Amino acid sequence: MPQKVRIGLIGCGGMANAHIRQLQAIPEAQITAITDPSEAAIKRTLERWPALRGKVANCPTHEDLLARADVDAVQIHSPHTLHFQQAMDALAAGKHVLIEKPMVCRTDHARALIERWKASGKVALISYQRHLQEEFRYAREVIQSGGLGQVQYIAALQAQDWLRLARATWRQTQELGGGGQITDSGSHLIDIILWVTGERAAEVHAYQDCLGTPVDINTAAAIKFQSGALGTISVIGNAPSWWEDITFIGSEGAIYIRPPVTDSGQPLHRFDAVGKPVEVGVLGKGSNPDRNFIDAILGRGEVQAPLTCGLAVIELTEAAWRSAESGKPEKVG
Repeated sequence: MPQKVRIGLIGCGGMANAHIRQLQAIPEAQITAITDPSEAAIKRTLERWPALRGKVANCPTHEDLLARADVDAVQIHSPHTLHFQQAMDALAAGKHVLIEKPMVCRTDHARALIERWKASGKVALISYQRHLQEEFRYAREVIQSGGLGQVQYIAALQAQDWLRLARATWRQTQELGGGGQITDSGSHLIDIILWVTGERAAEVHAYQDCLGTPVDINTAAAIKFQSGALGTISVIGNAPSWWEDITFIGSEGAIYIRPPVTDSGQPLHRFDAVGKPVEVGVLGKGSNPDRNFIDAILGRGEVQAPLTCGLAVIELTEAAWRSAESGKPEKVG
């Protein structure tokens, strides 16, 4: 019998379903407890996943779940502004922690959480699945080994119908969402350009449009990185459909990551310094954060999206908010 990691789920909304599906495919993972303030969410979860019925404790609060001896680790899938306290409590209770994005919604919270994690000796990671996807791992290896020369420009665009799809939900409130599209799906975009390149933002000049809502829907941001590289981030929340486009330009070549619209279905394209295509080969399917979480707890692998990534993301995000408010460039960090 494989060693089991007993997991409690904090939050049973939409993202919990993706994690439950992946956890059920991992023999070493066992869900033992769940909690959500919404009884309707609990009911939907148990209806959708019959294997959990009668086998998991339904805890009134996250504190009750953390007090259980049959919970070794937790996954936090709750609204964004709740992540910080729940993660702090989990580490204090001696539990390993996986946190959905964004890690937190404030830079001071990110620093406090990292300090507690370092003192805890526990595994902690952010559910940034792109760190486990092969096209991004390939790009990271090429760029950080010098394969593109010096990084000079980064352009990242993300378009979603977020305004309509998230309307009248907690995601479009400051109280629970902690911001708008830039800290929701945009968190993935900001994280991946920083993680792939190893760059840190130094300064950002951003414009935002809330389109009549309490939170940012569209963001256009120009960035100067500490290395001197330049970049742009476009986070679009009122697009008619999904699209994403990420470009890395270096002194010796370029990598473009785009939806698989070619005959080969290849999402990544690489060119050398004179524009000649570079053979990439067939990329694998990669893994996922749940598998990484279990492997790290069992000592079989390293965390691929550590909490320090969440700090870098919220530092840039907060600077973008400040810039949109002040109308001028703002320092990051």
